[in-house]
Amino acid sequence: MTKLLIALLAALAGAALWQRGRLARRPRQPARQPPGRCLPIMVPCAHCGTHVPEGEAVTGRQGSYCCASHRRAAEGA
Repeated sequence: MTKLLIALLAALAGAALWQRGRLARRPRQPARQPPGRCLPIMVPCAHCGTHVPEGEAVTGRQGSYCCASHRRAAEGA
């Protein structure tokens, strides 16, 4: 019985060492960001320089602005 237990433990230890060596040789892949989790594109306000998301920026003749009042102040409209 003791010989069987020692043989079983030796087989388990050998399998664990073999698995560890197999995992160490595998090249690691860089972590990827899941799709749909991208940061928005930020644009600077042409009047004050504050960065705002491109979708929220107010567009004018001279560029993008953080709000309508800055567009009016910069363009004189």
